[in-house]
Amino acid sequence: MKNIIALSPMYTEDSNNLKKASLNSSYELSRFNAKWNVPEEFRSDVIAVYGEDIYSEIVAEQCNLTLTKPKDNWLAEISEEFTHRKITYGQLGDFLQERDIFIKCSDFKSFKAGVYHNLTDIKGFDTVDLNSNVFTSEIVEWELEVRCFVFNNEIKTYSSYWRNNSFDTNPLSETEEHDMFEFFNRFIQKYSSTLPNAIVLDFGIIKGKGWALIEANPAWCSGLYACDAEKALEVVVNSCIKN
Repeated sequence: MKNIIALSPMYTEDSNNLKKASLNSSYELSRFNAKWNVPEEFRSDVIAVYGEDIYSEIVAEQCNLTLTKPKDNWLAEISEEFTHRKITYGQLGDFLQERDIFIKCSDFKSFKAGVYHNLTDIKGFDTVDLNSNVFTSEIVEWELEVRCFVFNNEIKTYSSYWRNNSFDTNPLSETEEHDMFEFFNRFIQKYSSTLPNAIVLDFGIIKGKGWALIEANPAWCSGLYACDAEKALEVVVNSCIKN
């Protein structure tokens, strides 16, 4: 039996880096075709998938995989001790009267996450499903944002991706690294039981408030930024369960 990881037919820097990382592993990364269809003869050998969320879910159904992720309202149940901001969860239509809030879809990205003065400012609002589930939060200023690939309660690899309103994957300072790991250890000690063994967690520094949890994302569809691709690959594989 081969250990095949199905890659999206969409070529991205992340998928290309994972493909290179697989050359030194026991995994075979394959792009089958542009129709999101894994041939029958390969389905029993596919142990994981990596790509856009919709693609991954389609392939998972074909290949009898369970894609692990936190429950939909997970972020809203995290203590403000770790989020440093008020977060709510509900249907988009519940927030029609809200003003000046950050809002993001909880599953498929029906619209761009961001700060909105009115919900009607969402591009294509007339076509957006008001029953779709979303998170909202008070507006905060992020000075730094960091992506962490986590397995068995350990950060296997991480990368900054945003600093002072600009894309930035430069290394953290020694102090930032120390403080992030200290924050992560406190957080994971309390919330590890609520998360899959393999997950991507984003942390950052809120201006005036310090380190905070940004969100959790499934490893099977998360971008790598400057993370070590070999280490990220192991987290991706373990985020998929063969049934």
